[in-house]
Amino acid sequence: MAAKWLHLVVGAFPQSRGSRYGVVVASDGVSVRSWGGWQTEADEPAAAIRAVLEGLWVARSFGRRVRVCVHPPEVASWLGRRAPVPDRHVRYFVQVRALSHTYRQVEFLPASPAEVELARRAAGPGGPLAAGDLELASR
Repeated sequence: MAAKWLHLVVGAFPQSRGSRYGVVVASDGVSVRSWGGWQTEADEPAAAIRAVLEGLWVARSFGRRVRVCVHPPEVASWLGRRAPVPDRHVRYFVQVRALSHTYRQVEFLPASPAEVELARRAAGPGGPLAAGDLELASR
């Protein structure tokens, strides 16, 4: 029997005075938790990597295998160690990598267009998503 994978979708979106971020934790294609937040810095990758850290922390109670889909895509490349991390993001990179070791398996992938839209909706002023709002492509 294949082990169940959680799906963590994270996106950060620049605004006029900072960045909004959205996080969705899903299991078996159903959203188990979603939220959005605001960061005062307009650095979209910094907002995304900090949201990944927050999402991994929350997702611990839902499972031990997680696919993290991140927007912007360069953050997924840094976290998956496929590209070098800029010095200004190393602090959060180290924290995310350390927390990822509490899971059995973690994959860091760039978010698909549908996942970016899902994260944008979680980040928006409408609040958390309803369970029926989630349609994730299987990976």
